[in-house]
Amino acid sequence: MPQMNFTHFRGAVPRFRNYAAVAEQRVLFITPEAGVLPRRYDPFEDSEGLLLDVVRAGAAVAGCDAFMDYCLSHKMLPLRDADFWRCGDFFTACPNEAQPLLDAILPFVQRYGLPLWEQNNIITTSYPARHEQRAMAIPFSEDDNGDDVGYLIHYEAVKRACSRSGAVPACTLALMLLDFYLRFLEGVDGSHFFIRNAEWTLDFEHNKTPELRAQVYDLTTCIDLAYAQLVSGEGRAVRQCKHCQKFFIADDWRAEYCSPRCRGAYNSKMTRKRVKERKLREGQ
Repeated sequence: MPQMNFTHFRGAVPRFRNYAAVAEQRVLFITPEAGVLPRRYDPFEDSEGLLLDVVRAGAAVAGCDAFMDYCLSHKMLPLRDADFWRCGDFFTACPNEAQPLLDAILPFVQRYGLPLWEQNNIITTSYPARHEQRAMAIPFSEDDNGDDVGYLIHYEAVKRACSRSGAVPACTLALMLLDFYLRFLEGVDGSHFFIRNAEWTLDFEHNKTPELRAQVYDLTTCIDLAYAQLVSGEGRAVRQCKHCQKFFIADDWRAEYCSPRCRGAYNSKMTRKRVKERKLREGQ
């Protein structure tokens, strides 16, 4: 049986010209420009740039200690966007601490638009590795959430309203980006992808190898397909340079440096560190 060719992905993702951060009922929303129809674009035209921007934005969430401290202090385990309706929205409760994170998220939205906030799905993800120990130390208690599930009713009502307006809460978007970062960089459940809002066609004409083509209509699926296409077959991966901390597309998943220059600089730094430590020991 011939193998299939999965290389033909095309996107038709809606993107508005402008987005704004608007607070309503103590929740901060990323809202598209009102009264204007969106234009559609194809994220696969620069799929590697899309993936790098996704992990940069996700890294900003993972690196925001104020955001993680807020979630941990409210015993959010795992991280669920619905719990911000139970505990309060970080972006409106801590506006000063949240501003740097918002400044990292908004440029991503302006460039790519908003991922789909699905009606029947609570956005759920994990903590970054450096916060796992603190998260595991949270004592589980069935009384933490209490018997009041009224916040879920409010949460679902807001989601239905947002499906009409196109808005997405900033806390929800932050968890979406964090989830991409954890899957692509830290390998947390990184092999599972849910393909939604896509039309599939199988093309046999004039081809010895059948071609499976996809027309994709939401940004989340585009990101997942772009990553699956990147890592399948050739061992490529999204990586963060061990020296300069820049994100890059590596031709080998084992790569640790974005360039030979960074490799040399890091090795030199570590050599100097070892020499310094040895001199300190000898001095003692």
